[in-house]
This record gives sequence, C-alpha cells and structure tokens, in this order.
Amino acid sequence: MTQPVHRPDPPERMCPSTPAANATVFLGMITPAGRVAYVTPQLPAEVALATAAGAEGPVESRYRLAGPCVTSSCGFWTGDHCGLGERLVASYQETTGSAEAELPRCAIRRSCRWYAEHGPSVCAACSHVVTDAR
Repeated sequence: MTQPVHRPDPPERMCPSTPAANATVFLGMITPAGRVAYVTPQLPAEVALATAAGAEGPVESRYRLAGPCVTSSCGFWTGDHCGLGERLVASYQETTGSAEAELPRCAIRRSCRWYAEHGPSVCAACSHVVTDAR
C-alpha cells in the first residue's frame, strides 16, 4: 500500500503594504529619503504601533507594516492577483530600466503576495512604497 504524499499547505500570503488596522508584522521604517529600511528578523506589528502611539500623522507614513492579504476585500485585488504589485513592477522597470542586483533583507519574502506573483523583480520597487492610509 502506498502512503499518501503530504504536501504542506502553501503559506498564508502576506500583503507587504497593509494599513495598521490589518498589520501583524513590522516590516520596516520609512527613511527621510522615502525608502524602506527593512527590519530583520521579523517583529510583531505591535512594536511599531506602540512606538507610534501619540505621534502626529498616520503610523503608515513612518513604518511599513505587513499583514494577511485580504484578496477580494482590497481595492487592489483584480480577481486573481494583486494589481498593486503588478503596477509597481511595471512602473519601476519603466523608470529605472533594471532591477537591483541584490535583494533587500525582507522578513516576509517566503509568504509575500507580491514576491509570489512577480518574483525578485518586485523587491526593488517594494522598498520605495509608503502606504497611504488616508
């Protein structure tokens, strides 16, 4: 008798640019130049949210947060993939013409929705994203 092959469930896909209300992971800090300085290893979102308490402006303007991809509950969901990730790759390639040689150290790459859909080409563009939670 043959034993059934057990395949692990695919990881829950994470949105690398989620609003604070949906955040579970503190992904990085926004630098004065508008780029993400990634935090590794992975830290819970509560770390960023606690330090942002009482500060002016939305927490998303200072920190990049990640959380479970909400698929059809998100305005960027196209029905079968994330339209924002797709737009980022196209815009970044149009602007720069190439991808960065070295990938940033990202704590969610294994489960990242954008990386799962676009591979390494989205990573360089991702570091320029500041979530607009207005």
